[in-house]
Amino acid sequence: MAPTFFDLPLEIRLDIYSLVFGCGKAMLETRVEDDSCCMVPRHGTIQNPSPRSSQLLRVSRTILLEARPIFYANTVFHIRSQAFAGTLPRRLTDGHPCAPHIKHVVWQLDCDMLKHLYAEELQIGVPEISDWSSFEIRCCADNWRDSFLGEWCDREAFLKGRAQVVDYARMFHDAMSGGGGGSLTFVEDRSQLGSGRIILRIVGARSSLKQQRSSRNGAVVIASS
Repeated sequence: MAPTFFDLPLEIRLDIYSLVFGCGKAMLETRVEDDSCCMVPRHGTIQNPSPRSSQLLRVSRTILLEARPIFYANTVFHIRSQAFAGTLPRRLTDGHPCAPHIKHVVWQLDCDMLKHLYAEELQIGVPEISDWSSFEIRCCADNWRDSFLGEWCDREAFLKGRAQVVDYARMFHDAMSGGGGGSLTFVEDRSQLGSGRIILRIVGARSSLKQQRSSRNGAVVIASS
C-alpha cells in the first residue's frame, strides 16, 4: 500500500503547510456604524479573502488542527476602522471566528477626533493577547493634523491623544511580554507625526513574519523586554 500524507513525520508536514501558505495579509474593514468597540468585530468584512486557506484547511479536521497555527503565524490581520468620534477598542472581539487564532495585528483608526478611553472601560484580557507575536497601532485624527503649526488647543489635543495611545499600546506590550514568546521591542515610528498620525509597533525578536515597515527615520524605542 502506498504511503499516505499522514505517514510523513509531523515536522515535514508542518514544513509543507508553511510552503503552501507562504506569508500574507488579510484586510478587515469594520462598518462605519459598528458600535461594538471591538478590535476584531464579528461583522467586519475581509476585503481580500485569500484562496490559500480555503482548500487545505477544509480537507480534514486533522489537517485543520495541524495547519491552522501555521496559517495564522504567517498572516497579518490589518484591521481598518473609520469614525467621526473614534475610540480605542475596549474588547478584542464579539465573536469573530478568526480572533482566537490571530498572531499578528495591525489596527488602524482614521477619525475626526479621538475620544478618551478610561482604564476601567478596558475589557481586553491578558490571556487573549499574550500569545501574539506582533502588534501595530496606527491612529490618525483630523484635529491632530495641524497640531505642530496650529493653535495650542490642537497641540494639547494631540499630546493627550498620543499619551493615551502610547499607554494603550504599552498594555499590549506588557501582556505579550508575559506570553513566553521571546524578547519584544516597543517602537514609535515618528516619521508621520507631522501629519497627525501615531504609529506604534511591538515586534518579537523571533518573529519570522516580515511585515511592511514605514521609514525607520525617527523611530524611537519606547521599551524592550
